[in-house]
Amino acid sequence: MTSRKEIEEKALLIKVQSGDRRAMDTLFRIYHPALIFFAHRLLVNFDQANAQEIVLDVMLKTFELRETFKSYDSVRAFLYISTKNKCFDVIEKEKVRLNRMNKYSQGLEELDEENILSKMIHTEVLRELSQSIELLPEQCRNIMQSLMDGKTPKEIAEEFHISVSTVNSQKARAISILKKTLSNKGIALLLLCI
Repeated sequence: MTSRKEIEEKALLIKVQSGDRRAMDTLFRIYHPALIFFAHRLLVNFDQANAQEIVLDVMLKTFELRETFKSYDSVRAFLYISTKNKCFDVIEKEKVRLNRMNKYSQGLEELDEENILSKMIHTEVLRELSQSIELLPEQCRNIMQSLMDGKTPKEIAEEFHISVSTVNSQKARAISILKKTLSNKGIALLLLCI
């Protein structure tokens, strides 16, 4: 025998499935407080607003999927399971965010004054080297830029349709010119890069 409660639930489900706004409002009033409580219990370190937002999203999704529910129990199960899943998603996203923040903080701690100064000096020497290379004659400049990009003399020769010996002689010429304009650190970096 079907109870009165089951009859009311079935009637409510039929109205919700048809898109009746008052029926959806009734469903909302029935489950909203319980779902807020449930979400807030899962989201221990979060505020009430997170729980409310999740429950509103779940209620909207329920309304969008209203025609797919086969029974009132399936609506109830969907509401609780969806709320649980969304809470776990929020918790997981927060874990990822905290992990990123921890890595960032550790990276900042590793950047002490000496390390920062070293990076600044390296950057300045690299800038000095780049500016000096820009002032070289065109063929020397092109070959040096290619060498700085990690290309081999053979690759450069093929790219510019010249011999490997021409590449090597232009490289030697460029180094000779750069030795006159670069600081000792600039020359060391140049020799390290090519």
